[in-house]
Amino acid sequence: MGGNPSPPGVEASSWIARHVVALGVVLLAVIATGGFFLFARPAYHPPGGGATIRIPAKSPAADAAGAAGWVWRDGVPGWQAGETLRGYPLSGVQPIEIQAAQLAAAHQLLDASKVRVLSAIRGNKQGALMILAAPTIGMTTPRTCLAAVLPGNAAINWQCPGATPSRNDLSHSYVLVAAWSLAWPGTHNHPVYLAGVARGDVYRVVLAGRGFTPMHLYTRGTSWGQFSAVTPTPSSPSHLAVYGRHRLLQTIPLGLAPGTERVLR
Repeated sequence: MGGNPSPPGVEASSWIARHVVALGVVLLAVIATGGFFLFARPAYHPPGGGATIRIPAKSPAADAAGAAGWVWRDGVPGWQAGETLRGYPLSGVQPIEIQAAQLAAAHQLLDASKVRVLSAIRGNKQGALMILAAPTIGMTTPRTCLAAVLPGNAAINWQCPGATPSRNDLSHSYVLVAAWSLAWPGTHNHPVYLAGVARGDVYRVVLAGRGFTPMHLYTRGTSWGQFSAVTPTPSSPSHLAVYGRHRLLQTIPLGLAPGTERVLR
């Protein structure tokens, strides 16, 4: 957490992020103070004092610009939906929750059987925010494609970096983020849920804005590049600051009204 990479083998989203009931209890206290709740990647300590479960270290995408920065040396990144490690829910979602994304992948001639979960977080029973990955079919060297999934019924758009000459091609983006501002009755602060993944040449992603201390959401290290977080809606204006090895690369405004969701790039 903070500006330092997590120790090797400690690169999974928090167990709390998988359980909305426990999360709600924490968020109530956080929101009441106008603070933040950020998902680090600690080892999982099972209830009852059992042995610590350490999540295997992973490698981020290649440290390169453009489409090359969305290439992982070990192939398609992410966990299988429903995958566990000694009881720890690695993916954070059940297989049925990615079926719509699998169908959309098949329609785009991607291998729907190999859809993987990079990042997932949920705020209520409406569904999960997810970043998914899947390989292309029929290519000598399969290309990894990505999709940001929102908890509502928004269409799922798979994007394959470098597939088109358009300026909107994912190859030109430093991050892919699914964002949702959850409207909580009875409070002036509305938690913003974020699930994202960073291109390989991104070294830090920071939530910054007026009136609060900047919060590090991601530091390049021993993960695939995924991150997730929950914050109350911070004082306006606020933004995600995306940094490379030596400089600021991009700022992404976070102008989400309560109850809205969208994909950020």
